[in-house]
Amino acid sequence: MNQEFVRPRLIGIRFDEHTLPLDILKDFSAFEEMLVEVAKRQYLAENPSRVRTRKGFAKGLELHLKSVEEGSAIPVIALAFATLFPSSDAFYFEQAKDQIVEAIAAAEQGKTPVLPPELLRYFDRFGRGLREGEAMQFTRNNGQAASLTPKIRERLLFASQAAEWTEEVILKGLIPEVDQADDSFELELRDGTKLKSPLLETHRKAVLETAVGYRDGIMVAIKGVIRRDRDDRPKSFESVEHITPLDPLDTETRLNELAQPQDGWLDGKGRALDRAGIKDLAEAFDKYFDPDLPLPYLYPTTEGGIQSEWTLGGWEVSLEIALPTLVAEYQSLNMETGEVREHEMKLVTKDDWSCLNNALATLQNGQA
Repeated sequence: MNQEFVRPRLIGIRFDEHTLPLDILKDFSAFEEMLVEVAKRQYLAENPSRVRTRKGFAKGLELHLKSVEEGSAIPVIALAFATLFPSSDAFYFEQAKDQIVEAIAAAEQGKTPVLPPELLRYFDRFGRGLREGEAMQFTRNNGQAASLTPKIRERLLFASQAAEWTEEVILKGLIPEVDQADDSFELELRDGTKLKSPLLETHRKAVLETAVGYRDGIMVAIKGVIRRDRDDRPKSFESVEHITPLDPLDTETRLNELAQPQDGWLDGKGRALDRAGIKDLAEAFDKYFDPDLPLPYLYPTTEGGIQSEWTLGGWEVSLEIALPTLVAEYQSLNMETGEVREHEMKLVTKDDWSCLNNALATLQNGQA
């Protein structure tokens, strides 16, 4: 038997198609573990004569994903019972759910959550799969919403008094050192920080090849879980999921490099690039640029923009992008005939980028 238990609303681009990425299910598994521990605490609070919960407490109670509804994506989660009738312990699960939601609401409002620190530490895994710009929204008993976001999760972890916590990341860097005896390696970030990482057999070849290219600036992107301290400093990788060698022209890496120089970077001239604009451009490139097309060479302009350049067959293509507006001046020059094509475009929406992708693909395929 089961009964509907909670209907959190997931907000963000990944959920717009009313589906759930599989990795977010790990968060609901952590939510279930937290729920059991909070329910145990509630049981003991209402039964002060007991020093521990009764034998079999919460046995046969599980959370099951029943369906996913629209808006953006709303997973309908049911509380399942091993028996034909609801367990008497379900009452404590309901109270535990309310307390967890109220802890999230308190953090949103800048208040101290009433849950004790040891229970708040479950937010180390519950909410860890949320990315920037995403939220997991719950309905409180008063009808108002409480939204768990990466920022609110961080507040809850600060309140947990934990010295460190984990975070799912994708980090890019160099591999300066491999310790095969210890089955570990180091990832060197752009700022020089070095993070020790476990070396799995499935990743050994990629790690060793990248380490050989250290002095040539060969980089990788690592998806995994890192540990951060209370000063938001990354300490080490707890686990590594994927290691991907990067193209030397990797757009995000190059744009981050170009964002470092200050005003006057070119003999006293040259405006510093708008960092928010760089971030928007990097995200747009990642989302909308056709991966079958060659990546461009990127250069800063003295006016504070980005110059992108391609060589496609007999054509030389340049795209000067203004920041932060992402308005771009496109020009393609046929080196044999001298034909020039120019027009203005914007690089914000998927349709905007489709125009650029189509223009580049036409030149690449010799159909111009």
